[in-house]
Amino acid sequence: MDWKKAARRAAHWSLPAGLTVLSLGWTVYAVGEILSRQAPEALAYTVAGIYDAVWLYALAMETAHRRQGSKATLPATLGWLFLLTSVGVLFTHGLLYATAVVAVIGAVVPAASKATLIMAVEREATRISPAAQAQIDAVRSATRDQVAIGRAVTRAKADRQTTAAVLERDERKARGKAHKTRHKAVEKLTKLTAEHPVGNVPQEVPALFSDEDLARVLGQWSDGGVSPGVSPVSLQVSPVSPPPGLPAPQGGGHAPLDWPGLAQVAAVAGVDTPEPGEPLSEEQLTVVLRWLRHSDNPPLSYRKALAAYRAAGFSAKEERVRKAYAALIDAEDSQP
Repeated sequence: MDWKKAARRAAHWSLPAGLTVLSLGWTVYAVGEILSRQAPEALAYTVAGIYDAVWLYALAMETAHRRQGSKATLPATLGWLFLLTSVGVLFTHGLLYATAVVAVIGAVVPAASKATLIMAVEREATRISPAAQAQIDAVRSATRDQVAIGRAVTRAKADRQTTAAVLERDERKARGKAHKTRHKAVEKLTKLTAEHPVGNVPQEVPALFSDEDLARVLGQWSDGGVSPGVSPVSLQVSPVSPPPGLPAPQGGGHAPLDWPGLAQVAAVAGVDTPEPGEPLSEEQLTVVLRWLRHSDNPPLSYRKALAAYRAAGFSAKEERVRKAYAALIDAEDSQP
């Protein structure tokens, strides 16, 4: 037997064994001294020894039955009967020949011996093998891993939802601030117009410089100054955007749009063909975004798809387009 295992076993049984020996010795002394007042001393201590021998045998049989897991009615009954008798004898002996404190201590010793013996036997009877303990540890470890992963996934989902809510809140704040600024500007313009009326005010504001106009004007500058006959800033620049009747130009590098393909995609989806400039349902918006996304190879990103969406003449709030595009990407990713 391994000496470490033997040492652990000895430590496990040392306290119950010590208390049992102390209890038996004290009981022999107390019973013998009480009986010696009524009978010869040799006979008294012989009876006390027989009493303790029967009690010890009952304890041993009860311990053996408990370790085997079998029923031990008679040994258990005798053990409890002798325990109560010993407690009473030691308490009485302490009161007769010593003090009340000694009587209480003497009564506690057998009870403590019985309690520790029961605990030691129960632990010995429920001991499991190292292989079974290893399996239990593996199951507990796997369970803790699953719980930790589940908590991490839950926290990640919560962080994603929180971030999305914060971004939506910031966007709404920015829109509200812009709307408030425009409102204040309109109020101030209305107030100034009412306080300082001016005649011959043009009804239309001159068109602003586009990038092409700015490049054309800057290209006419010479190293020494402005070319003759050219003003660095004209009073009004004609708009360079295409007439309203013409389709908007496509983004640079993007293939021409396949309008019949849009009708085919709409027919497959079971919705009416979306028309530029008309309000679109959620299904029609998804059809347009799917058509634009796959109109080029590789598929367009969100920014390019949004630019193509605007260029094709369709209109919708950017937040709505972004959510529809995200739902489209999720649906495509979930497909096998």
